[in-house]
Amino acid sequence: MRIGIFTDAYLPLISGVTTSIYMLAEGLRKEGHEVYIITTSGKNVVEEPYVIRLKGMPVPKKGLKTFRIVPFTKTHIKKIEALKLDVMHVHTEFSIGSVAVHMRDKYGIPMVFTVHTMYEEYLHYVSKFLARFLRKPLMHYLKKLMKRFILRADVTITPTQKVKDLMQSYDINGHYEIIPTGIKLDKFVGSNYTKEQVQNLKASLGIQPDEFVYLFLGRISKEKSIPVLINAFAEIHKEVKAKFLIIGDGPAMNELKALVEELGIQDKVVFTGFINWNDVGLYYQIGDAFLNASVTETQGLTYIEALAASLPVIVKYDTCLLEVVKEFDNGLFFRQNNELPFLMKRIYADPELRNKLTKNAYKSIEKYSQECYSSSALKAYQKAIEIKKAE
Repeated sequence: MRIGIFTDAYLPLISGVTTSIYMLAEGLRKEGHEVYIITTSGKNVVEEPYVIRLKGMPVPKKGLKTFRIVPFTKTHIKKIEALKLDVMHVHTEFSIGSVAVHMRDKYGIPMVFTVHTMYEEYLHYVSKFLARFLRKPLMHYLKKLMKRFILRADVTITPTQKVKDLMQSYDINGHYEIIPTGIKLDKFVGSNYTKEQVQNLKASLGIQPDEFVYLFLGRISKEKSIPVLINAFAEIHKEVKAKFLIIGDGPAMNELKALVEELGIQDKVVFTGFINWNDVGLYYQIGDAFLNASVTETQGLTYIEALAASLPVIVKYDTCLLEVVKEFDNGLFFRQNNELPFLMKRIYADPELRNKLTKNAYKSIEKYSQECYSSSALKAYQKAIEIKKAE
């Protein structure tokens, strides 16, 4: 099968979406399918034979500086037509997605669409003023945009029931399939890394061998609620021999560094900045507990990565995580922010609980393997083809 995956974001940019697309393409190729990634141009990209990059313009907003808009989307149809695709899998509602819609309308190619983003929490990237004072018309536009894709898609994939319910609350009818995003679990398993590798990385970051490490990994941005984690750590840092490791980069970096300085914990918080995607698995190995306070996830891929690395997770309660985090089995939930410092101290001081969560972590997420994800996606493609034929 010749499959085209359409996305506005792809490697070397690291995010949950880019990681899931890479994993999906790799899994489908292992099954013998020909997979093309249709995406935008960008800085520091490596040319690959199966990655088609359409020339894009940078978005003039600090929080969106890594993204590109592709204008005149119809002009790219001929280039994509030459791929002779059997099915299209669209991962964006914006410019690259529009290329797929034009292909679908002109040639009737079956189309699958995946919903990745809870846009209610991302409006501040467009404009803080508009997000505050024109939220209602902006949401009306975004719902209309989602509707355009879901109504055209033969199958719409949502990673969780929460996302499906949200789309239906927008009164958008479609053929929905719930398919959790998968990852390459082996990349995060501790046995794939040597003790020396882990110790060397710790030393390079100024972390002592006997220091407990609370770890956050992800995009450094407002919707991740990282200040909640920093404030909680500041409250307990004198009671624990620990460091807080913040892995990643993003538009909120300067704001977070200023908060750390204001709290006087510069010697206890380590910011790595951008790291190579191939090194992510090793970075998880230096953690003792994974922290996250976001309630904007559609599924929470970094939570699954942390569990694959056998890290106990302490995260903000969200219904989309109920299939991932099992309370007091592989992790802990906090409902109110003031509960987090207590849980951080408990995971530090209670080795019996920590060992239980660690032991259960990996086996709790085996269903999120790359193989399960690509197999489920392939079934959705076949269903889309059947639906299109029946029209």
